[in-house]
Amino acid sequence: MNAVLRFVDAVNRGDVDGVEAAFHADFEMIVPQHPARGFKGRDQEVKNMRGLMTDHPDGRIEVRRIVENGSEVWVQNRYTSDGLEMEAVVIYEIDPATDTIMVGHYYSEKVDRDSPEINAWMEAL
Repeated sequence: MNAVLRFVDAVNRGDVDGVEAAFHADFEMIVPQHPARGFKGRDQEVKNMRGLMTDHPDGRIEVRRIVENGSEVWVQNRYTSDGLEMEAVVIYEIDPATDTIMVGHYYSEKVDRDSPEINAWMEAL
């Protein structure tokens, strides 16, 4: 099982130690659409996931698509819990020496089922 699937499994089991084990100590999260949300360091990712798992103990990640190409793993997933639904695409870079996640390029949004339809949304841009 690759590092990304180990991470997903750990989140779905509420296993913080498993989450930590999936990430390289020098992990970097890049959030292109929200640069201030990016960070460096596994500790911040573990803190983020611990908070999410504490606040949403019923939360689960569903992998919808996954593609591996060399040291990259591209994954489309859905996170659902009572009161929170998110869709994400994450491009992970794996450190082959440690089989841990070294970098994540994170693209996500909360699912907004009450948003305007496409024409109204385009006009509002």
